Amino acid sequence: MLWLALHLPWLPLEALGPAPRPADGTPPPPRAVIEQHRLRVVNASARALGLEEGMSTATALSLCPALHGLPRQPAAEAAFVRLLAMALSCYTPQVVLQPDAVLLEVSGSLRLFGGLAGLGGRLRRTLQQVGAHVRIGMAPTAAAAALLARVPGAGGRPGRARTLDAAAALLDALPLPPVLQALELPPRLGELLQGIGCQRLGQVRALPRTGLQRRGGGLLLLALDRAYGHAPDPQAWYEPPQQFELGCELMHRADDAAMLVFAAQRLVQPLAGWLQRQWLAAARCTLWLLHEGAGRQARPPTPVRLAVGDPTRDAAQLLLLLRERLQRTELPAPVYGLRLQLDEAVALAGHEGRLALVSGAGPGTEEADPQAFRALVDRLTARLGAEQVRKLAPCDDHRPERAFQPVPAQATATVAAVPSGSPAPAALCTRPAWLLPQPLPLAEHAGRPVHGGPLLLRTRAERIESGWFDDELVCRDYHVAEGSDHRLRWVFRQRRMGDADTAGEPAAHWFLHGLFG
Repeated sequence: MLWLALHLPWLPLEALGPAPRPADGTPPPPRAVIEQHRLRVVNASARALGLEEGMSTATALSLCPALHGLPRQPAAEAAFVRLLAMALSCYTPQVVLQPDAVLLEVSGSLRLFGGLAGLGGRLRRTLQQVGAHVRIGMAPTAAAAALLARVPGAGGRPGRARTLDAAAALLDALPLPPVLQALELPPRLGELLQGIGCQRLGQVRALPRTGLQRRGGGLLLLALDRAYGHAPDPQAWYEPPQQFELGCELMHRADDAAMLVFAAQRLVQPLAGWLQRQWLAAARCTLWLLHEGAGRQARPPTPVRLAVGDPTRDAAQLLLLLRERLQRTELPAPVYGLRLQLDEAVALAGHEGRLALVSGAGPGTEEADPQAFRALVDRLTARLGAEQVRKLAPCDDHRPERAFQPVPAQATATVAAVPSGSPAPAALCTRPAWLLPQPLPLAEHAGRPVHGGPLLLRTRAERIESGWFDDELVCRDYHVAEGSDHRLRWVFRQRRMGDADTAGEPAAHWFLHGLFG
């Protein structure tokens, strides 16, 4: 087994919501979480001004009057740990929650993500999107990984080892006081061990077990046995909720799309992880913008609905579409919170992309990269509106001008069919995709149509007689014709209903109806 422990040293501050990034690139204002009139966690800006954890609030305000103090919220911290676990579920289903950390068992995921380096790069990108700063420890046991992540080793960095022997060497070198604090053991035990000269964890392991257990070190011995792999360490796996609905509160009220997009990242990544864990893909979701009330009147939330033409669980694509929609959304009031709700999902097992068809497909075609093409359609729809991006949907009609009907590109409903008994759509192999708005009458020379010169008929006639059911009857003979410029046209000869092939040459007129690419 191989465990990664992601310890959250800034959890009390990060759990209170994403802080907006200043547009001018300046550092964010100093912030700190206050607990019992002391600073529990400070951000980088506050630390640069000389503030430290454990400092009294009065001293901190004297050094930095602009300090923004926030009360600690344990419920928000627990919710943020669950949010992070949901986002990381896309890398392994074996996730363990701890009060200030998330543990991942990744031995079965290394090959899938290109080894430890590939997995580490993906983890860093996900953590950046969620807005979590972590210290990552690695070891073959969960307890060892958690200790190596919480207690800095040599050089102030968390320890990482892939074998039990290497992990034991790193654990032996850890200082004893922070280890006892991480294990939440009574301070009296630490005073006893330091009184007999124990400064490192390895020195504690060298003591007689019987005497240490008799002096109240039973819990410490059990924790060490689990960390060093000498005792079993069962874990309770995290189980995501059956329905996805997640919200977050903003540190400051937002009144523009840029601040909302930055905050929405924290919700989109857990949605992608939840979908991956459930083998689903998002088809429709709604981002609810929560507003402050005006006086005693509560303002209803503003929905930002997102419909995906081809269901996906790619966080980057979902965030891109949300950005396009948010930029087109007019805010009736400042936003103080967001809530992302999954409205519709479809089953999607394995990889969501299809195999690329390389024969006859260029780098910009849908066959060469179907996912990129579908992502482009979704982005255009989010930016321009569903009615502005259309596709052709087939209809049950032989008449070429009625064989297709433009519908929204993300429409899933089929076009209304003609009454039962009507013929099925004709084969498309000899029909062009480019039809003229109205057939163009052509001159005739020696029985051949003329368009920039006499045309040479390359195919036999394809007769279309249809429209009797709606009183718009057509009777045509279609041909693929080649001109002197070697371009192919789609032409037809208009016939009169009742003309027979054996009754001599019927009266006819030539028309140009389409062009081949």
